[in-house]
Amino acid sequence: MGHALLRYSQTIPSEMFFYSLGTAEGTMARVVSELSDGKVQSLACSPNEENYKCFMAFGEPLGASFFVGPFHRLTKEHLHSQNRLERFAVGFDVILEDTTFQMYSPNRRDQIGFVKQHLKPNGIFLSVEKFRSNDENAYQSREEQKNLGFKSHYFGTDEIARKTELVLNTMHACEVTLAEMADAVSPHFKHCVVTWNSGNFYGLAASNDAANLGRYLSTMVQPAIPVEYVYEPRPYCDLVSWLQRQQTLVEVA
Repeated sequence: MGHALLRYSQTIPSEMFFYSLGTAEGTMARVVSELSDGKVQSLACSPNEENYKCFMAFGEPLGASFFVGPFHRLTKEHLHSQNRLERFAVGFDVILEDTTFQMYSPNRRDQIGFVKQHLKPNGIFLSVEKFRSNDENAYQSREEQKNLGFKSHYFGTDEIARKTELVLNTMHACEVTLAEMADAVSPHFKHCVVTWNSGNFYGLAASNDAANLGRYLSTMVQPAIPVEYVYEPRPYCDLVSWLQRQQTLVEVA
């Protein structure tokens, strides 16, 4: 995704404004700004003061800024009132929500609507989330696949169980299904494409400008995900169209 953002920024004649909300210490936002020599002007946010300290560990990064606070506290008025953030008040070309909404509530329609106020009319909204499934057995099967086939290489059984108890159970309560996400996206964007999948996680890209969305998608390279972790809907299908086809198949059956 970071590589795609760098390539996409080269298609924009002026500076590209990028908002990465709730992504811990904002590593990708910081690096993309630095690698672009400041052409990508990025803003990261987190309510955790320690994340800000990590972000600033080697001085203020070129072209990158950080807002200490949850995404829902950052309003247009706040951007206008802060000298160091005022440049972002014109709106962002790209906004990324990376497993952030699911830490607060399942109300995706209002969450997307809130961050969309910061997006330019032809801008692109990116989302990476863990999604519920209508089939709980399928959901748990993918979780076990990840635990046994991936996490076990890096974490012990006790660590995996502790994370499940402290983080994943809380997060699961605020997850939504892909169908619910499609319903939440539709009032805000005309187009929504699946860009990535690994187990219960999916990446989405949405915009009201089909041509601009196509330019971003054309910059993406094939993700390095083992084929056994990739499920339907696969990249790069239109999410709403895929769900409609599934519903038609159910009705016919």
